[in-house]
Amino acid sequence: MKFMLPMAALALLSPLASTAQASGVQKQVRFATGTTSGSYSGTVKSYDYDTYTFFARKGQQLHVNLSASDLQTALFNKQLPDSVSLDPYSPSLNKDGHYVLPYTGRYDLRILQTRNDARQGKTVPYQLKISIH
Repeated sequence: MKFMLPMAALALLSPLASTAQASGVQKQVRFATGTTSGSYSGTVKSYDYDTYTFFARKGQQLHVNLSASDLQTALFNKQLPDSVSLDPYSPSLNKDGHYVLPYTGRYDLRILQTRNDARQGKTVPYQLKISIH
């Protein structure tokens, strides 16, 4: 006997499936020898997001400068209980606008749109500078 979902249930699940499969660019952050920062550019469209992956040590300070004010930044690490906003007025930043990394390991920085902008299908280009001291 096969288990089948009613059509109404499938209709409810389809928006979730489309947002769960958001794609975008994945880049490994690599700084030139002797430097502590790097610049990147990209474009975020609709529900897609770009991910910048880097490895850092506990206590290092991360600073993110994003040119597009209508985009958001979210930092992930497997030990963090939730993502951390790195937007300019985030309470997670210190007085110098830096985030002190709490763990040694891999971090993923995502560049994404607000849900409202994503629903409208906007395409937003950006310039990103990542510094780790």
